[in-house]
Amino acid sequence: MGLDAVPWNRLHHAYGSATDVPGHLRSLRSSDPDVRQNACAALLGTVYHHGTRWQATRYVVQFVVGLVEARDTPDRAVLIGLLRALSVGDREDGELPFSSAAAFAAASGVTSETERTVLTWLYDEETRPDEAQLAATDAVAAYWAQAAYEAGARHGYRYLNWLSDPDPAVAAGAAELLVWFPETPGIVPSLLAVPADDAHALARSSANLSLGHLARSAEGGNVEIDSRLVDLLGAPHVTVSLTAAVALAYRHGTSLPPGALQVLQNARNHKVGRREWADSWPWDRPPAAFAELALRRATR
Repeated sequence: MGLDAVPWNRLHHAYGSATDVPGHLRSLRSSDPDVRQNACAALLGTVYHHGTRWQATRYVVQFVVGLVEARDTPDRAVLIGLLRALSVGDREDGELPFSSAAAFAAASGVTSETERTVLTWLYDEETRPDEAQLAATDAVAAYWAQAAYEAGARHGYRYLNWLSDPDPAVAAGAAELLVWFPETPGIVPSLLAVPADDAHALARSSANLSLGHLARSAEGGNVEIDSRLVDLLGAPHVTVSLTAAVALAYRHGTSLPPGALQVLQNARNHKVGRREWADSWPWDRPPAAFAELALRRATR
């Protein structure tokens, strides 16, 4: 569906009709960085308002994906962050491994009529909703969040391709994004395949954390993940080694391989992973903070 084919005038965001959305999306390709920044901020303030996804959000997702796909789009790593916000929301790593069924359980039973009724309440300043109406509003918010998530999930195969993007920040952002879409076919082999040399260290470190946060599978793949992470404990890049140790601690707790605990303790002693890649690191915590959490898991 093309940008102009979407019925934006019949869709809503936090401030009413979504007719301004196409202009903001087009501005994300502007040659003027201030225009791009303002457009991104406008989208975050309308279709992702304080973490809430809206009726129009699901339609925006595909166009942001398309912008990241185009190699000549400016600020593609920033747009992965926007895509992450739209499709996943403000969820933090403490909610991993992610289960969409559990996350969107509140959306069950929402109908188009429920949605229309809630929109009426939201934009009628004289309406003071009662408890039942507030509950319906929460359910519709979950429904919109689920729709945006499902819109993002449809492009999982593209996120796998981004893991090999020549822009390290794009590849690293894709690795973090993928952990929220664990049902993506081929996710584990693709995360395992990210190289560990210095040129790919940012993406490899992000991929390590994603592997650590994925649920252990009853269908296989655990041996391959653990083998790769153990090998990476000896990686020349200290943050690649550190995040491999973190991932092993998340997967095994106090039963982690011996070398992993030593890597974690050395990182604490030498203050490794506190500020590296500050402008392009896609996770909410720096590597050092993950290392502290990993040490707790490994020594409790």
